[in-house]
Order: sequence, then C-alpha cells, then structure tokens
Amino acid sequence: MDYQIHFLEKQQAFDTVMASIAQSEWIGFDTEFVGEKTYVPALCLIQIVTATDIYLVDTLHIADLSSFLAIVVDPAVLKITHAGDNDYRLLYTLFGTVPQNTFDTQIAAGFVGYNYPAGFGKIVEKELRVNLAKSHTVADWEARPIDPKALSYAVEDVKYLPGLHHKLTQKLRKHKRESWAREENRKWEAASFYQVDPYKEVLANEYIHQLEYKDKIFLMRLFVWRREKAAEFNIPKETVLQSRHVSTVLRATKDGPSGFKSNRTLPEGIWRKYVSDWQELIKGPATERERAFLEGLPKPIPEDPEREWTMELLYHFVKKQCIEHEISAALLFPKGDFNKLKAGHGDFDPAILQGWRAELMGAKLVEWLTSGGKINLGWDGDVCNLTMHP
Repeated sequence: MDYQIHFLEKQQAFDTVMASIAQSEWIGFDTEFVGEKTYVPALCLIQIVTATDIYLVDTLHIADLSSFLAIVVDPAVLKITHAGDNDYRLLYTLFGTVPQNTFDTQIAAGFVGYNYPAGFGKIVEKELRVNLAKSHTVADWEARPIDPKALSYAVEDVKYLPGLHHKLTQKLRKHKRESWAREENRKWEAASFYQVDPYKEVLANEYIHQLEYKDKIFLMRLFVWRREKAAEFNIPKETVLQSRHVSTVLRATKDGPSGFKSNRTLPEGIWRKYVSDWQELIKGPATERERAFLEGLPKPIPEDPEREWTMELLYHFVKKQCIEHEISAALLFPKGDFNKLKAGHGDFDPAILQGWRAELMGAKLVEWLTSGGKINLGWDGDVCNLTMHP
C-alpha cells in the first residue's frame, strides 16, 4: 500500500485533518516521546495511519491535541496499536485520556503463537514478509528539524499496522480467540488501569518489614517526597534521589549532617541540599492514611519450600496448556502476578484467573492454583500420580 505522507505542524491543518479522520471506522497510531530527562515524558510526535494516508503530527508545535484525543476516546473508531499500553499511559498521564475500542497487535500475536511481548519488527517480518530497520530507536525526537531518516522510521511504525490487524484478526477468528483478545484489550479502557498506588514503591521494598514503626512512616514519606520533588522540577525521580541511597537516608537523617559526613556513598551535594527536608519528614505523628496503609500491609510470608515447589509445578501445567494451545505463557499468566500468588501476597488480583484465562486453563487447574493445597506425588511403575489435598 502506497500512502500519502503528511507532516502536520500547524494547528488549523491538524484540526481539519482530525475532523476528517474522525469519521473513519479505524485508525492506527503510535507515539514518540522522550522520558529519561523529565518526570513527565515529553510527547514529541504522533504518527497516524488511515486507509490512504499517514500523518506525522509535530506535538512540539501543535499545542491543542483535543481533536485527536476525541478520536482516541470515541468507541465508534477502532484504534490499532503495537504495545499500545505505553502510548495510552502517556496520553492518560498528560491529558487524562482513557481509550475506547482498542486492538493491539502485540496482544493479538500472543494469542496466535508468538511469545509475548513480541517485537513489532518480528511480527511484521513473519506476517507481512517485510524487514524493518532497527536504528530509529535511538532517534532524538525532541530535535527540530527532525532527522529525515527518523521520520522514515516513524512512518514504518504505523505503515504496517493495518496489514497486521487484518492478518492477526484472521488468525484470531480461525482459532476462535477474537473475544479473548478483545477481553485483554478492554483492560486499557478503564481509568483504573492507569492509576498507580501512591505507596507502590514502599510495597516493592521488602526491608520495610524490618523497620520500626516510625521508620516505616519515614520511608513512606520519603518516597512521596521524592515523587513530589520530581514533579515540582519535572526531573526524573532518580535525579532527585537514587533508589540505592534510600536506605542511607533512612539511617542517617535522624543524626543530621553529622550522620552523612561519615558516609561516602551518598554525594555530599545531595544530602546538604535536602537534609533539612528529610528531617522535617521525620516529625509529626502518623496520619490516618499512613496508619491505614501500615495496618493493611501484607505480613511477610514465612518460607515454605513445599508450597513453593507446589506452585512451581502448577505453573508448569499452565505453560503446558499454553504450548498445546499456542498461546504465550507470559500473556496468560504474567510472571509477576504468578510470583505474588506463589508467595501468598494479599495484593494478588484473583481476576487474573477469570475470563479467557479460566476458560483456557480449565476449572481444575484454576482450583488448584487458588486453593494453595499440597500436591502428593507417587509412582506406580512408570506412571507418576499427582493428587491435590487441602
């Protein structure tokens, strides 16, 4: 397919084009952004493909993107992406946009025999017999004018989306998995998908269970402070305070500057700049919200080799189901979610074992995964018998 390529950098032209393509049954799109320099990523380019045209939207010159965002939230227009969660998370962060009617080629590929997450180039090569260049990933998307080679790569990022949608939809229909892919995409169409627990970083630190109560409060406040500082100056959180220095700050702050002078790991410029802030964080009793969080904090699970063996064995049953049905195990049961289930964490979401996943795994395997019982293994000649007990 030969597309007409248009570069949009004027607001009026952009709005006119968006009004036209808003009547389409579908569009494909991708975004280019720079996220390593700022707290909030800088959106630099949007690529949009229709049946006949490709539009490259210079978002550094077009201030009002509302006419495009209206298409993203319009359930009458199908949005085709590859690894679209990155694009949708950015649009939600910047504009509060929650997409409707989505189709993702990476997700669809995971239902028809590809490992998940499969790269765009690999799927294009296998499905459309086209080899894509790889070097566009290092383009400076903030530079103006944009490098012509980078623009060519940007075109390729959307040029093949319609063809992939057609090919993968045919395969989904053949395997009767259209509804499964639709169910998986639908999670992006709720605002809750994009909302982040403000204490997520605290939960990721196992050593919180080793701290005294007041130090747990300090740790919570420290992560909130780092996030707020990063947002205030629009710089990465790691620029404010690197994660590897958090434990140092926890130990040394109560002693003031003297607590840091003997520590060689934390740069002096950082602690001199912020030590007064950190000392303020220590002060004051726990708030109601902080107390509620700590009261609901999952207790550390005692080591249980038997349970760990059982859950790992069950996971191999899950992978076997995936092999037989040519579905990526990483799509069916993401390893992070499985690890939460295996460890018995209270924040495991049981919804992960419902819907198409339950249909594929079967009621008995889902029951075994959720019951947390014990598997007994016995041999009868060459036959291995497994039985599950509560």
